[in-house]
Amino acid sequence: MGAHADNELLQTWITGWSACRGYEPHDDGRSTSVRLTDQQDQTEHFLFEPTEEQFLDLATATKQDPMRILTVVTNRMQDLIDAAVPLGMRVTDRQQSLMSVDMGGQDVEDPRPPGDDFTLEREQSGACRHVTVRSDGHLAARGSVSVVNEYAVYDRIVTEDGFRRRGLGSYVMRALTAGVLEDDVTTGLLMASADGRALYEFLGWQHLADVFVIRG
Repeated sequence: MGAHADNELLQTWITGWSACRGYEPHDDGRSTSVRLTDQQDQTEHFLFEPTEEQFLDLATATKQDPMRILTVVTNRMQDLIDAAVPLGMRVTDRQQSLMSVDMGGQDVEDPRPPGDDFTLEREQSGACRHVTVRSDGHLAARGSVSVVNEYAVYDRIVTEDGFRRRGLGSYVMRALTAGVLEDDVTTGLLMASADGRALYEFLGWQHLADVFVIRG
């Protein structure tokens, strides 16, 4: 049975995402907040399917603080965005997607690189595994994955300019998956950008919920 979007699943993603980025999540009773220590100490607050009242409460607080970001995971995106119109909020991203995949169908073998000029490096820090792909010493692509209970949480799957459309995104994902399947993970989880969603769908990932970001 596949994953379904709920607050517990969002908390799992936040835990894994934070582990790979060195963040510390904090539940303040209204939302889960994370201080983005690598982004000028901005604070990002996360909500899952809030009521309109809960959303407007956090949106108002976000409007009043230029260092706050509000990220909402929902399948009522347009309704909530419309509710915030009187506040004059800026919707800075409305094309992210919470996605999952059944890890039981994933390949356990290390993938072959898409070219002889590519080399793969692996390292692990705490619960997070990292892979880096280089071409003649130059950074070509990278990505990370952490383990949270039975979930594998993927993060920052990036292909550098000049190396795109060469299959490196798929290669990084498969290399991360081959490594993380050493653990008893059953489900993959990630937050996809609009650009990344097509790649993940090609690899068998399923959309669970929309994600949008607003600030004051």
